[in-house]
Amino acid sequence: MSSDPHRESCRRQHRVLGHFLAIQAWLRGLECIALDRSDLETFLDLKRFKSQRVEWLIEDLKPWFPHCKRFSATRSASSLQSLYLSRVPIDEHLPSGRMTMDERIKGMDKDAPKAGRFRTRRDPAIKEADIVSYLAILDSGLSEPEPLPPPAKKVKAIVVKRAK
Repeated sequence: MSSDPHRESCRRQHRVLGHFLAIQAWLRGLECIALDRSDLETFLDLKRFKSQRVEWLIEDLKPWFPHCKRFSATRSASSLQSLYLSRVPIDEHLPSGRMTMDERIKGMDKDAPKAGRFRTRRDPAIKEADIVSYLAILDSGLSEPEPLPPPAKKVKAIVVKRAK
């Protein structure tokens, strides 16, 4: 553990994200879940990604997703276009070159592990407060896991399936 408070804060935030994404991947039957830059900007509340923060993110997500493939828009070390997080080796199945996330997922081998996007553009953005609330409700046993909870401002409207 680092004694740097900023690093520890980032690690905690990344772990919350990793736990949430693992549940979302499991609910959808995915071995690989793909996030685009806007997903990470919203959750991490960042507009610019420094290379160190991206390295920390990948390192901190390893307990949930030991295999990660990063795609960048430019050659800059801090550039981040999308991140493919997987429980199983994924590199050999992902097509290379410039393409959209959907094109890359569709272009994967037919024997590739099942992969999918975390969310589409029409899905609501998921913020850290949404995820923490979702995980707390699950942890307390008050509901069953469901894909993508609504944003925090609609928390009162979450349909909770009571455990039987």
